[in-house]
Order: sequence, then C-alpha cells, then structure tokens
Amino acid sequence: MKRTIIFLAVMLGLAAAAAAQPKAAGVRIGTTGLEAVYLHNLSKDAFIEGNIGFDFGVDSGAGFKITGLYNVVCARPAWTNSGSWAIYAGAGVSLGNVYDMVSYKVLDEKISYPDNGFMVALTGQIGLEYNFDFPLQLAVDMRPYLGMHINDGKFRIPETNMTVDYESKAGFYGNGLLGFIPTLSVRYRF
Repeated sequence: MKRTIIFLAVMLGLAAAAAAQPKAAGVRIGTTGLEAVYLHNLSKDAFIEGNIGFDFGVDSGAGFKITGLYNVVCARPAWTNSGSWAIYAGAGVSLGNVYDMVSYKVLDEKISYPDNGFMVALTGQIGLEYNFDFPLQLAVDMRPYLGMHINDGKFRIPETNMTVDYESKAGFYGNGLLGFIPTLSVRYRF
C-alpha cells in the first residue's frame, strides 16, 4: 500500500511538472507540405517538436508524414526591445506515405515516374524564432529529410489507364531535399 501511494505521488508530480512547462501549437507551411505543429519545452533551452500533416509530393501526388524532433536553443540574440528571438537546431525522425520519383530501367531505357510509398528518414532542423509579447510565435526553419522511399512497384499509365507491375523498389527519398527551402510556422504559446 505504501509503495502504491509513493508511486501515485511520483506520477502526480511528474504530470504536474509536465503540465507546467510552456507549450505551443500551430501550423507549418512550406514547399514540402502543410503540417500541424506541437512544441513542448523540456527546459529553458530544449524542446521537443511533433508534426503531422500533408506532404505535397511531386506531380500532384499528396501523402502524409509524421515527424518528431528534439531541438536545442543555440542563441537568444537581443535584436529588438520587445519580444524575444531564438536560434535553434535539432534532429529527429520522420515516417510517412509520400510520393517521390522512382526510376526503372526497361529495355535499356530509363523510365522515371512519381509513385507513392513508405518513407523513413532522419531529419535535421535549424530555425529562427520570434516570440511576441503576446502569446504568438513566428518561426522560419529549414528541415531536410535524408532517408529512403519504398514503393509498391505498381505504375498506372494515365493515357491508357493500364497498370504495369514492376518489382518493389527502395531508393533515396529525393523530395526530402526540398527541406533546404525555408518554411514558415505560426504558433500559439500556452
């Protein structure tokens, strides 16, 4: 009984500590997609970030991806008298079902086409954030994805509406390099 009470007290204390940490939620939009964002501060200079959203893909193929990151604030420059600035960087993992270009060699000819499939990638992030005096945050960041794309090997020819089965193929997730193009986040702090 004593152990149960101690366990419940520790769990209640951890829950209260987690609820007391600053958080933020909002949207992130860029060339790679539109995502819902959630930030949870672990300390003054470290936070975790979770994103879930649509991946714009290539050639009108949309998908989705989930990303989790651990970020550290590298600097807090005092560029303005009101609000606060932060420069942060971090790393994480991303999973999803996305479109990417897939290439096959058929009769000595290289055929490339967009195909959807499973994506797993390591991702790095670097960003600049501005916190207004009221509970609003703006951030600009770059987040490339370095990983692999695994497709199902099925290709539909739009002109004839015929499906061709190739072997499933794993390759570099080339669309992840679009993460080098800056994106914008708007978040509400609470």
